[in-house]
Amino acid sequence: MKITIVLLAAIITLESFAQEAWTLYRPTDSTIEVSADTIKFDTIYTLDFSKTGVVNVFKDTRIDTITALKKGNINLSKPGYRVQILLSHKKNEVNTKRAEFLRHYDDCSAHIIWQQPNFSLKVGDFYTRQQAVEFKYEIVEHFPSAIVVKDNIILPKL
Repeated sequence: MKITIVLLAAIITLESFAQEAWTLYRPTDSTIEVSADTIKFDTIYTLDFSKTGVVNVFKDTRIDTITALKKGNINLSKPGYRVQILLSHKKNEVNTKRAEFLRHYDDCSAHIIWQQPNFSLKVGDFYTRQQAVEFKYEIVEHFPSAIVVKDNIILPKL
């Protein structure tokens, strides 16, 4: 009985693979219809560019406010040097050092930068290493652990 079922399944499988793919051949009595071109020349229009038009823009007034804010907040940067005063994983410690620095040197910029897992306090925006080293010697009495590091500096606004 088992042999009969296996033999029958094998014959059915072989017969199904022996069939021709009927989708590959078109029947001999079928015809293909080709339609004529339906474009009429009187439906083609020429554009008149001499006329001026009006565009009405309806928008929320907050969009203008955001655009005005964005125009002033673009920070351009370039490679330069800064003086790193502190590198710590405690943000409060970095904030207190920043406040101390700004008490002594309020005309110089101070940047707190998060570089995982530490916060670093970098001050100044110097184009050359020599300028950064000179500033480091100015602040070394208040901040003895200061070092000069290469960083992207923010260009002054024009």
